Amino acid sequence: MNTDEQNINDPADVAGNTQASGNTSDKVAKPGDAEWDEQPGDDIGNRLPGPGQRQAPRPQAAAATPAAGPASGADNKKRKRNKKRKGPPGAPGQTDEGEAAANAEGEAGAQAEGEAEGEAEAADGEAAEEATGDEAQTEAQGHAKGPGQGKRRDKHRDKQHAAAQRERPAFSVGEEVFGKVCKVTDQAIWVDIAGKAIALFNRDELPEEEGIPTDGDQFIATVASTGVRGGMLMLCRGTPKPLDELKQALETACKSEDVVFGFVTGTVKGGLEVDLGGLRAFAPASHVDLRHGADLSSMVGQRLDFVITQYAKKGRDIVVSRKKMLDEDARQARTSALSKVNAGTVHKGIVRKVVQWGVFVALPDAGGVEGLIHMTEASHDRSAKLTDIFRTGAEIDVKVLKIDDKGKLWLSHKATTADPWDAVKEKYSVGSRHKGKIARLQPFGAFIELEPGIDGLCHTADIAFKVVEHPSEVVKVGDDIDVVVSSCDAGQHKIGLHPAITSGEDEPRQRVQQYKSVKVAVVGTTEAGLSVRILGVTGRAARGFIPAGHTGTARGSDLRKEFPVNMKFDAKVLEIDPRRGEAKLSIRALKEDVEKQAYQAYRTGVAREAKFGTFADLMKKNQNNQ
Repeated sequence: MNTDEQNINDPADVAGNTQASGNTSDKVAKPGDAEWDEQPGDDIGNRLPGPGQRQAPRPQAAAATPAAGPASGADNKKRKRNKKRKGPPGAPGQTDEGEAAANAEGEAGAQAEGEAEGEAEAADGEAAEEATGDEAQTEAQGHAKGPGQGKRRDKHRDKQHAAAQRERPAFSVGEEVFGKVCKVTDQAIWVDIAGKAIALFNRDELPEEEGIPTDGDQFIATVASTGVRGGMLMLCRGTPKPLDELKQALETACKSEDVVFGFVTGTVKGGLEVDLGGLRAFAPASHVDLRHGADLSSMVGQRLDFVITQYAKKGRDIVVSRKKMLDEDARQARTSALSKVNAGTVHKGIVRKVVQWGVFVALPDAGGVEGLIHMTEASHDRSAKLTDIFRTGAEIDVKVLKIDDKGKLWLSHKATTADPWDAVKEKYSVGSRHKGKIARLQPFGAFIELEPGIDGLCHTADIAFKVVEHPSEVVKVGDDIDVVVSSCDAGQHKIGLHPAITSGEDEPRQRVQQYKSVKVAVVGTTEAGLSVRILGVTGRAARGFIPAGHTGTARGSDLRKEFPVNMKFDAKVLEIDPRRGEAKLSIRALKEDVEKQAYQAYRTGVAREAKFGTFADLMKKNQNNQ
């Protein structure tokens, strides 16, 4: 049995061909037991099909083995087409004549398909000539795979061709053009070429006898560069300089870092388009202006000096810069301006920029040199925002603080205004009472604004009689509060505050000292003792505690009945807690001190009466009595 007969009689191959034909209704009929002959089985016990299931051999023309080569793809398609037309093996109506006709039709289709592929390959001949080695072989295989990939390649070529058409300039280098002068500047003549483009002509190339044209005059020149990437055309008189000489000169200038001159022909994203005598170059925005985000459109049409920082791809990638020249000019101008400024002088300044850490101010009377006002030198009010004090473009007074070694100018606006802390010592003396507003809260305390620019701090331990963890438990931002000044340091700009006494009674101020007696009022009672407030004292120092054993009452007495709330009496300070600032008091110790003082006074009187003195003292006493 030959190879073709094996392919046809293979049930798996027949099933695969049936699925490939797309006809799902035709299924391969499997032979039943009655159709099998009683013949010996194969090596593993399977029965072999009888003579009725065997197919006649195919004609030799159709059974020939396909030759390897470029036409192998067409032969495979021909075999698949024959199998689709023949149907499954043993199908009714299948004859040798039908097979021959199908084979003939397949050969004709293969020949037509091969001719079509040959035409497609001929159309792509230009691309095949450029490919070499494996690339050519890969492209040939791509043509053999099918027409879909060829269509995709054709679309890609069409897009490239369309892009090339769009980039193709309307004018060519060396072409003589006619236009109308639309603007004349000190360095260039702007020419409108029939409404198709705007061109620049270097005034240095204009002959003296020709004179300077005016707006509306006709102008004739030669195209020196096309400005295909967004820049304007450049015109010249005569023949443009050969590109080979120009490229060699620019490459030499890049290596030696020599200065070259070029015309700015347009603005692009991130910088400028520059024409260097006929070659296009790119200048980054950060290398043509020291101000970040400056408008570069005003530079179009100017002839500027540049340094070539990059020359690559044989002149197709040129990058130029003016940063070196700009830095040098700015350094010289700043040095000259700073020579007119002395530390301690006051100047008028213009606000240039407000940032988070300060304000940049320019001094017009010093050549426009800029200095910095640090946020600590902006205002006496440390809580004020810079954006609320300064506006861009506003005129303010500034004082020169210093000029450091790097040439930086440090300014102060606070030094030109009156310091409200100068009168703080007299106005906010210790013990004086004032009204304030809660400005901001921190875990360690609350800042209270007494007046614009003057804030005081009330510590968390002093903000209430009861112990709190955060000031927000008793106050909130914006609340009005009566305070008493507990400390004042005008030199350090620090004021300590305590909430004022709100009982309504005029309580004399007391000083809490160890072993001294103070007047207190009962605030609360517990089994451990009495919680009292020292009258006339504010803050944490007003809190006091009397243990039950120091109340002077009998054991088991009800302290609530003996000491009702708001009851006032005197007590002795035993000790002061150094961490919490609270005082430990005792009524019993005060009574014992009173008894000791009375006994001491009695002993002193007795001793004085019992003392007679000398005989002269007695005689003198008698004389006085007489």
